[in-house]
Amino acid sequence: MRWIRYYRFQIISKLYISLPEIRLPEIKRDRGSKLTMAKRRSGANDRQGKALMGLIHRVTATHSERPTLGLNVRQRLIIQRLGLEGELHMAALGQQLGLTPSAMTGLVDRLVAQGFVSRLPHPSDRRATLVSLSRKGETAFLREVDFYRVLVDETLAAMGDGARRQVLDALTELGRNAAAVDAA
Repeated sequence: MRWIRYYRFQIISKLYISLPEIRLPEIKRDRGSKLTMAKRRSGANDRQGKALMGLIHRVTATHSERPTLGLNVRQRLIIQRLGLEGELHMAALGQQLGLTPSAMTGLVDRLVAQGFVSRLPHPSDRRATLVSLSRKGETAFLREVDFYRVLVDETLAAMGDGARRQVLDALTELGRNAAAVDAA
């Protein structure tokens, strides 16, 4: 169940980070002690959410060689963001991920100790630090990309060519929109 929470959080947090106008739904306990999500205006229903969760579970269970499996969600997000954008100012990276400077320092310390990232002095600001992926981090990032590619391929394998193309086009458009929001 831990991995389900991880992927659900990762997908939601990526959307939340890249699209600041999106707010996470409020989680409530109903009388039967069940967790329920507050009503939201979304095109997806619970059945579709559970279907995505099941697909992620299946792919995760069959791909246990994932290099970042031992990392927590925030550490993975740092590696993924650095892989997507390249070397970043540590404060800016923390701000993008919604982390305090002290939390960011601790996370980067652990990633440096594990060999995934390296710290570099900022060329023009003595007080600032840049963070970049090490060779091990770049390999981990590329394997993460491959994991997500396999996730998409296996998820869409049962679909017809036309439906598969539509979903892939929609994913491409979502990526473009997220990148445009990040650039703004």
